[in-house]
Amino acid sequence: MTRKSERPGRPSGGDGSNKEQILAAARTEFASKGFRGATMRSIAALAGFDVALLAHYFGNKDGLFAATMALPEQAMDMLVTALSGDPETQGERLTRSYLALWEDAATGPQMQMLARSALINEAAAASMRRIMTGTISQPEVAALLAGRQVGFTLAMSHLLGVAFTRHLNKIPHIAELDFDTLVDRVAPATQLHLKKGQ
Repeated sequence: MTRKSERPGRPSGGDGSNKEQILAAARTEFASKGFRGATMRSIAALAGFDVALLAHYFGNKDGLFAATMALPEQAMDMLVTALSGDPETQGERLTRSYLALWEDAATGPQMQMLARSALINEAAAASMRRIMTGTISQPEVAALLAGRQVGFTLAMSHLLGVAFTRHLNKIPHIAELDFDTLVDRVAPATQLHLKKGQ
């Protein structure tokens, strides 16, 4: 007798759990292969589900890709914490917290996927713009950034460039630095952007 969990496209477990597994696999595939290289079948194989289940939840690759275009859940709390407290050390806190998202095995693939996809896919680039604009406009963040939106955007552009060089281009002199040294070298520029504000 065939168990329910073995029926194609209908694994055991709740919808939420299944979707999260699929999204995690999709982020890994999109991060390593880009939008064009990743396929519904390769994502399904990595997730351990039948491709029909992916179509059931997300429709097609475009729908699945759109669902992956989000910052890690902890990103907003990280940002608020980094921008709170002593203004003289905000650059260090923001640098450490943001780059840690790229270092963490749980969130790194998601950050890589967002960055790589935005470079080659206009829909992804538009999503990234909406994410950045939406983040700055959140009441908690907007209050902390009053008069400093340009400085913050420049700071984040600086940090994204460092993360791109370290994790996507893997330039040896940057990729081989230990994390604390990297933060020490990058944080002063981040602080300068935040202090200049507009």
